[in-house]
Amino acid sequence: MTIAEFVYTILLKPRPLRRAANAAIRALLPASVRVSGATVWLNPEDPVISGALTLGVYERAEIAFFRSRFGRDMTFIDVGANVGLYSALALSTADFRGRVLAIEPHAESRAYLEKTIESNGPRGAARISALAAAAQAGTLTLYKNPENKGDNRLYPDPLLRGEEKTAADTLDNICRGHGIASAQFIKIDVQGAEALVMRGAMGLVASSTDCILMTEFWPYGLARCGADALEYLDLLRDLGFRLHELGSRLAPVSDARALVERTQGRRYANLVGVKGNASL
Repeated sequence: MTIAEFVYTILLKPRPLRRAANAAIRALLPASVRVSGATVWLNPEDPVISGALTLGVYERAEIAFFRSRFGRDMTFIDVGANVGLYSALALSTADFRGRVLAIEPHAESRAYLEKTIESNGPRGAARISALAAAAQAGTLTLYKNPENKGDNRLYPDPLLRGEEKTAADTLDNICRGHGIASAQFIKIDVQGAEALVMRGAMGLVASSTDCILMTEFWPYGLARCGADALEYLDLLRDLGFRLHELGSRLAPVSDARALVERTQGRRYANLVGVKGNASL
């Protein structure tokens, strides 16, 4: 359970307390923040992610890992970009000469993503896709969390209120449409839809001979999206990724079943997959 989850599910479970806390956080939010050398524009209606970024407590281990492994010549695919933190980190890499494709179907978040992209150079190095990455083309329903814009999902849940329709396509097709045939770094954080994304990315991954993957691993969310957690891990391995868990340090995933058993309910893990000659 993250700090934000503890605060919102335990300390601020009574709705009046939560409303008061959200109002206080919103009042303190700046328009943008600097995170590890990158400029990120904040959604003022998102006290969770914007608040955590403002306080400097958001995904510190993941940010440090990304900064230490991302190279200036890499092509980066940011699936579930939200307001664009990781796209900004990529674009602000010294002497950046690669490409960034940020994928974000939530219209509200995408407005801030666009401003983040514009604030980090070089100009023209990044593209934004409004499509949801999925196993096949079609139209999906995005269920929205009004208190945490990073918790929008492709399935209903008691925490979610409101919905919007979104066009979807495979990651293979989305990348092909932007002239991208391979990538050296892929980040996927889509609240349980990770398996759907990977099923639609077989061609991209096959062409990405040397690649690092950062993916959230949340068995509950995977199950709600129609996937099995163990099968997702098998899929990643079949695609050529050597799996590690990212915490205070990187640790190889040697027992997949044990990982699933200790990430039940609201618990999740952050995984790093390494393919080919990509280096940790």
